[in-house]
Amino acid sequence: MNRIEEVVELLGGTRTVGPSVRTLADLDAAVRAGLPRTALDRVVEAAAPASERVWLRNRVVPRATYQRRRKLSPSHSATTERIARVTALANWVWEDEQKTQRFLWTPHAELAGRRPIEAALTEIGAREVEEVVQRGLHGLPV
Repeated sequence: MNRIEEVVELLGGTRTVGPSVRTLADLDAAVRAGLPRTALDRVVEAAAPASERVWLRNRVVPRATYQRRRKLSPSHSATTERIARVTALANWVWEDEQKTQRFLWTPHAELAGRRPIEAALTEIGAREVEEVVQRGLHGLPV
């Protein structure tokens, strides 16, 4: 499975994002068009322990907006995809959902003490998290 397939699977699979999403360009188009709200639900379920799911969902989309809309805005969709991407990378490295969640939710010194999940709420923060994981893959301190 490639990274795009893993991200699509975390977003709810082709049933949620559409069967035509096979490339980065396809995923970008789906994000720009707005992902369904269920994509956020699936990502939150995969990325967060049960006690933190409401907090994460509300950080991505305000509660009132979440309740009112069935489709996420392009901005909320981009954040949802970003969290899915970081989670997919961590799943690939740790091969265990609990270890992935522990990594995402534990403050990290290389992220100025922020939790990786919080850093991943912005594009630059997500890149920082990806760099931390990549350094770990190459035997550097994580």
